[in-house]
Amino acid sequence: MQMKNLRAIGALLAVGAFAVMTGAVVFASGTLYYTGQGFTNDGTTWSLNSQRCGLAGQGVANDGGTGQFALNGFVLGDPYLVWVLTVNGASSATLSLPDEGIVNMYKVGGTFKYASKYYSPTQIIGIVYATWTGGPNRATLTVSHGCPPRDGGWCSPGFWLNTLNKSPNAWNTIGVTPPGPYYNDVIGPSTDPSGPAATGSPTLLDVLQNKAAYFSAPQQGAGFNAVGAYLTNLIAGYSFDPALVGTEDSCPLDAFGNFK
Repeated sequence: MQMKNLRAIGALLAVGAFAVMTGAVVFASGTLYYTGQGFTNDGTTWSLNSQRCGLAGQGVANDGGTGQFALNGFVLGDPYLVWVLTVNGASSATLSLPDEGIVNMYKVGGTFKYASKYYSPTQIIGIVYATWTGGPNRATLTVSHGCPPRDGGWCSPGFWLNTLNKSPNAWNTIGVTPPGPYYNDVIGPSTDPSGPAATGSPTLLDVLQNKAAYFSAPQQGAGFNAVGAYLTNLIAGYSFDPALVGTEDSCPLDAFGNFK
């Protein structure tokens, strides 16, 4: 009996050695906890490596090919994370999230993906985990990209006009080259932020410099402020907050375009 056991153990060791030498993978189910891939910590704060909010200068927002944006009514600028589990050969996978519980991930090529609400790293590291069936016992779980929540802000039209006297300036920070796009191409009654239609084809800078030339008297203030709101929305991590209009120190940038 002892000799048979030794032979069995030897056979198992031989199979293991063969797997190591040839790179063979033993297929099985598995569980993997998230350890922070996709975020960077500078010693004090965490930041998302790839921010794609779908707004100008902030990449193309996408749900990783899962189709979830269309299902969930995603709006550009909404906060989200895209999770990617890479595990070739698996037949299915789930993801355990703090608020949503266990959800089914979507198979996309050799990966499984899921677009969730945004979570801070402290909410998910060592807490979120993925499980899979039918694949190898090795996998990676990462956040490929997303859009963090944005703080409210308001940089007035006067701010955007006066900063052009500095070098560098706030237009450089948001990635817009003066005079900017045509006003009517980016602002209108149905846009967010909204504004009245302008007469003619003024650029954003045209409106800032001479609003009376492009709007009737009752609409001049609204058109002028709409330019400020539009440009504020392009500041990474911030969005225009109507409640801040007219308040002091509501712009997160200084005249040179540096974050305060």
